[in-house]
Amino acid sequence: MTAKNLESALANGISKGIREGVSGAIADGIVGLATLAVLGLAIFPNALPDASKTGESSHGFEPITVHIGPHFYDDSPSGSWDYVLERDGSTSVPIPSPCDGTIGGVYFQGVNGGLATGSGAGQIVGVACDGADYWLFGHLIEGSQTKKPGDRIAKGESIGTQGTTGRSSGDHIHNQIHEWTKGSDGIPVRGERITDRSYTKPLIMAYIEFLRKGQSSNLSTGFDSAYEWTLAKEGGCSDHPADRGGRTYKGIIRSVAQRHGYSDPCKMPESKVKEIYQSEYWNPAGCGKWQTAQMQLTCFDTAVNFGVGGWQMFSSQGKRRDGHRYPALPQDEKAAAEAIGQWRLEFRDFRVREAPDQRVFLRGWRNRDRALLEKIR
Repeated sequence: MTAKNLESALANGISKGIREGVSGAIADGIVGLATLAVLGLAIFPNALPDASKTGESSHGFEPITVHIGPHFYDDSPSGSWDYVLERDGSTSVPIPSPCDGTIGGVYFQGVNGGLATGSGAGQIVGVACDGADYWLFGHLIEGSQTKKPGDRIAKGESIGTQGTTGRSSGDHIHNQIHEWTKGSDGIPVRGERITDRSYTKPLIMAYIEFLRKGQSSNLSTGFDSAYEWTLAKEGGCSDHPADRGGRTYKGIIRSVAQRHGYSDPCKMPESKVKEIYQSEYWNPAGCGKWQTAQMQLTCFDTAVNFGVGGWQMFSSQGKRRDGHRYPALPQDEKAAAEAIGQWRLEFRDFRVREAPDQRVFLRGWRNRDRALLEKIR
């Protein structure tokens, strides 16, 4: 979503339907965010549990920009909250879980469309927080949910991707907080909606502060760890006219999707995305042969972003199209990963000199390379 579209979505009402008269209260919502976040954690210590105290593994994510617009207070239904996540200019952002907990309801509600023609909250995922409340997230990208009902989820782990399904005029999060009980099958059952904003507002503010700060985690080896980091850097469905790969979804171009039976990459479920990432990038690039998490991540993210051929160019003394040959990698894997990160940054400038129409992507490319360097260091 462009900055103009983001501004329009915030101004026009990015919810399932905003009733007149409630937007004036936004002034209270944007003042004292940090204070309210601390207040939320102090009054409701179980709102965002510490994974280290619950036995769950912590999931890291990069800081997320959170936009609070004029319809932050959503009263359809009453007591709801709407806001927009954005990272590196994209609003197709994986949504971190607010807590350690168990997935409740995962279903689609209503019909996709704008405020005039759509209905319902679209793709819904519910998270029942351990010892706390039930968080409902609405309008996710359909099929982007990462878990099924009854699955465990860790604080910071992605529940799915922000979208605009159901009745909505732009990508955003719709939150409701509920009571809950455990069903006979052990799956959380959503209960009465909590409409008292003096109770829910500190929780929402604490979550927003959590998103803005991000959460660090130690790198671990293996495909899943690398996949989680790289997926967070990829946008959703894109069809930019300057993108040589054409229509893409989470970095997967149309030609790759077609090899896996999908004429439109944006129609692929998340399970297929993960399968393609492993079969088309992780395995062919040989990322699993490296011993350190730093080198495995660098290998995988480079293969995804530059293609397997690009990874081989950096890692095997390959030549650029202008004849520049890359030197042998340092023997130390961490130093080798850092070297490739720097070479990636330098290659971006070469790429823009070679193809000036690609300059539109330069800022995002650099941000990604710098984030990788920060992660492996």
